[in-house]
Amino acid sequence: MKQKQIIIDFTHLPKATNDVYIPYYMNKSRYLVLYGGAGSGKSVFVGQKIVYRMLTESNHKFLVARKVEATIRESARAEIIGAIKEMGVDSLFYYSTAQTGEMTITCVNGNKIIFRGLDNKEKLKSIKDITGLWLEEASDFTLDDFTQLDLRLRGKHILNYKQVILSFNPISSKHWLKTRFFDTKDEDATVLHTTYKDNRFLDDKYIATLEKLKHTNYTYYQVYALGKWGVLKGIIYNKYTIIDEMPKDTPIHRWGQDFGFNNPSATVEIKIDGNNLYINQLLYETQLTNTQLMHKLKTNYPHLLKIKGYLDSAEPARIADFEKAGFDVLPALKDVTAGIDKVQSFNIFVTKNSVDVINELDLYVWKLDRNNDPLDEPLKENDHSLDAVRYAVFIDNQEPSIVQVIKKPSMMR
Repeated sequence: MKQKQIIIDFTHLPKATNDVYIPYYMNKSRYLVLYGGAGSGKSVFVGQKIVYRMLTESNHKFLVARKVEATIRESARAEIIGAIKEMGVDSLFYYSTAQTGEMTITCVNGNKIIFRGLDNKEKLKSIKDITGLWLEEASDFTLDDFTQLDLRLRGKHILNYKQVILSFNPISSKHWLKTRFFDTKDEDATVLHTTYKDNRFLDDKYIATLEKLKHTNYTYYQVYALGKWGVLKGIIYNKYTIIDEMPKDTPIHRWGQDFGFNNPSATVEIKIDGNNLYINQLLYETQLTNTQLMHKLKTNYPHLLKIKGYLDSAEPARIADFEKAGFDVLPALKDVTAGIDKVQSFNIFVTKNSVDVINELDLYVWKLDRNNDPLDEPLKENDHSLDAVRYAVFIDNQEPSIVQVIKKPSMMR
């Protein structure tokens, strides 16, 4: 496609840009690290900056990545389209979706934005000559993910500069992002911390929701509202070790499934050898029907058909579908406290690619009383993959058929 130069001066920046971000339109550091609390407008700004660069620079192929491709459409892609419309330049862009072969946004000057998830390795390998990169929800990526993508941003391009933008909410002080960009100084990195207080476009109800955390869970307020690094009080699983891969031979090998739709469906496999519990994340994804979930597991993890699975017993009909599809499955026991006790009795090892499991391990906490002391009841948040782990670990010695269990009146309440 023939290049057509388009010039937009600074006055054409989106009017919906928060003041704190305006200087960063011109920032050319190799790494632009945007972190902070919920509602701070980080992702909105990144979308605006990318559109601005598409319109004012040439020969661009910008890659926008998330850990799971299915989450991009309603997040990063939506932010970029929103910026295009807000700037009034919709006529200068056209869109293609995954249904047409790839998810892209292309400017009439030939610049292109490509959207990919790291769960689609083959499509990712085919992308060449990347000139810019946005890692949305960068805390979902592993250090290996970041390193591999960072290495893709190379070559000489005199018409633009190369930049990796990382946007995320800092949750765990144990995360590699803190080690990489905060514990050591990188001269080629610019770091910006923002919170909901920097976002003049937030509605009063959302602000009130965040500020309510001051009184209901002050630690959560520090982490989620103020975006501070830290370890939450009342962590349930306070010790684990990250490993490269699962051991090959162990006496016990099972898998667990927590169902969701708007919340993630989470699938994990576990291995047990004596006092050691090994955990590997297989799937963590929203908006999956039962048919789609089963298809993904059969296609990507056919070994699950050969080992016992323990599934969320709150939805017996979904479990019956799995049994009909050839999975050897049983409903999980739902005694949460006893299940937590059982998992806590092991030395816990988690594979390095189990990003969502690791995030939840760092966030899963006991409820706090009015004195901010832990109760014997977990907070029902950040528990999807950990519920799946509990299902696979805490089992009864009795294993009745799935049909017998589903017919129990107590399961139908």
